[in-house]
Order: sequence, then C-alpha cells, then structure tokens
Amino acid sequence: VVESRAAWQRGARDAADVVAEEIAADAVVLATGGSGRLYRHTTNPPVSTGDGVVRAYEAGAALADLEFVQFHPTVLAGGGLVSEAVRGEGATLLDASGRRFMLDLDPRGELAPRDIVARAIARQMRLQDGRPVLLDATMLGASVLRSRFPTIDALVRATGVDWTQSPVPVTPAAHYAMGGVLTDMDGRTTLPGLFAVGETSSTGVHGANRLASNSLLEAVVVGWRAGDAVSRPHDPPALAPSTTQESAREPLTSTIQESAPSDLTATPVPLELANAPDALQNGGRSWSSSDIRDRAWQSLGLEREGASLAALAQELADARPADEEARSLLPLARLTCAAALARTESRGAHARTDYPQLDSAQRVRRVVVRPATQSPELWRSTEPMATTEPSEVHA
Repeated sequence: VVESRAAWQRGARDAADVVAEEIAADAVVLATGGSGRLYRHTTNPPVSTGDGVVRAYEAGAALADLEFVQFHPTVLAGGGLVSEAVRGEGATLLDASGRRFMLDLDPRGELAPRDIVARAIARQMRLQDGRPVLLDATMLGASVLRSRFPTIDALVRATGVDWTQSPVPVTPAAHYAMGGVLTDMDGRTTLPGLFAVGETSSTGVHGANRLASNSLLEAVVVGWRAGDAVSRPHDPPALAPSTTQESAREPLTSTIQESAPSDLTATPVPLELANAPDALQNGGRSWSSSDIRDRAWQSLGLEREGASLAALAQELADARPADEEARSLLPLARLTCAAALARTESRGAHARTDYPQLDSAQRVRRVVVRPATQSPELWRSTEPMATTEPSEVHA
C-alpha cells in the first residue's frame, strides 16, 4: 500500500535476499486477520501480527477503537482454547494451591460472564507470580470429556496432561480485536482504493465488546459487500471523515449508513493522541517481538492503569524493531497504548483500574491517522456507542 493509491507488494525469500515487487491495482482488500500476537498469550495464529492495520496506517488510512481487545478466559498454557462450555458442565477454577477462588469474587463462580472470569484469572495469576491457574474437570469423568469435548480433549492430551485425572493449567489470552482499519459496511477505508474486511477492519458493529460469533456474520456480510464494491467499474470513493469543526456536520460515509447522522460532530482529541509521535518513528533501543509481547501483556492486557501505560508509551517511543515481526508489533503497540491512555474510563473490553466507571462523555469512537497525513480526532455522536457491559457477556 503506497501513497494515496492502492498497490500490492509481493515478496519472495531465497537463501539470502528478499525480493519485493510492487503491483499497481485499482483496489486492494486487506484481509490479514487480527493482532493477537501483540500479547504473550493469544488464541490467534502466528500470522496475526496486525500487518494489515499497520500498513494501512503507514499509507495514511484512519484506524479506530484500538483500545478494545477481547480476552478469552481459559486457554491452555501451551496454546489451544478451552470453551466456556466445559465450565458450564461443572469444571472449576483453582489457584496454585488447589483452592477454588471464583466464588470469592462472584456468586456465579465459574459461570460469571467472560470478562469477569478472565480478569479474575489475571488477578490471581499476578498473586502467584504469573503462574497459570488450574481448570479442574476431573469430576466430569473420562467418558463425558471425551464424548462432549473431543477436540478439546485432544488438545489437552497433546500437552501431556490427562485432564480426566488432574487439573490443566489455563490462562486468559487475547482473542479478538474490535479495533482496526476504519471502514464502512462496504469495507471502504479513508484511503481511495483501499478496502479492509474481517478482523483487520473496524466497522463499529462490535462496539466495545464483541459478542461471540458476531464477527463471523460481519466477515461474511462486509466481505461480500466489499467484493461487490471492488468489482464495480468506477473508482470507489473512500470513507472520508472530515477534519475540521466547521465541516464536521457535512455528510460523510459512516460505518452504519451511506451518510452520517446529522448529530455527528468532531471534538478535539485528547492530548495523549494529539501529541503522539508518528507510530512508525523508531528510537535507539532494540526491542524483539518477544520483548513487545511481554510488555504488552503486562501493561496493555486485561486490566490497565495510567502510570503503567504512560511508562510503556515512553519505553516504546525509544524503541526500534529487532526482528521482522517486531516491525508490525512495535507501531501497533504504540498505537494501542495511546488509545488506552486516551480512554480514561472502563468500557466493554477496555478496563482501567484507575478509571473503573463508565463516562458518558467518552461514548465515542476514537479515530487516529498518521500526523503527517491528518490530525487525529474524535467523532462524537449523541447515539450511544454500541457496547456490551461485562455483566452482559455470556459467550
């Protein structure tokens, strides 16, 4: 993706060199998946490093809602998701000493909503020096575990644990990013000729906290519509948010409909975003992808706090990528950290321990672009931001 037009770069690696070929195109569709590899623990595959989001930002496209990252509560310490259905059957969560701890935190115990369970596990892991908690399903018996959960049973056994006889270590893990490249429902970005679909995009339909499986429906619908838009003979217009107070009430393509609601206005962005340097600028200290994942897990994980976020932002500002994967993860970490700092409230999947309450004044989507391209701004609507509070998330 280069300048204000779309292009595709294809690379081929031989024993010594990387050869890049630039291919001009009328339209390019980014479908590079999510960015779960930003975190030490994730359900995402190794390729989910946010490449599409970072390349779109580099080209000047707007991004949105990067602070909203959903975490699944129970993932095998070695990788592999353990469904909530296992806890629904009666499995319990134990601390390192073997004590059941969820009932101390919520009367629903292990059946509390996903966010509550995930954050409770994260807190317990901090109390036991980062060691995973234990999921005890032994009371269900071998026949139930093998017949009801054959895929999970195979995953667990592949780790060398017989979960019919002993508890299995689990941890929360980054699962789905609500933020990404800002698009409308045809996948159009703010860059002419550039489209984004799936978890690479941020249409806004998931609000601050996706409900399970809604992302599959979104991917099908927006992917289909993007295909139609790309195939039209005319050059598709870009989604184009206005940049000034005076023009903020003019029609624009929104993520929900063809023109913006009349009550949509622009307000100044928080200083943390307005003064943020270009996320692609690098400092002097070398950071590996492993370094980035560790620090993101500590400060950008399930529970965030202002001082920790500010310290991370300062560290990242003086960092440069030490490996190929870090070339995407480093700017992504900077952008996510800036967005998390700017949202001084707790909403949906974004939890600030220093701002634990909702703030109606921040019922907005945050849009950010490269400073060299366009000043970042907030879009404020009088309509409620789509959000699912932790007590309402059941799947």
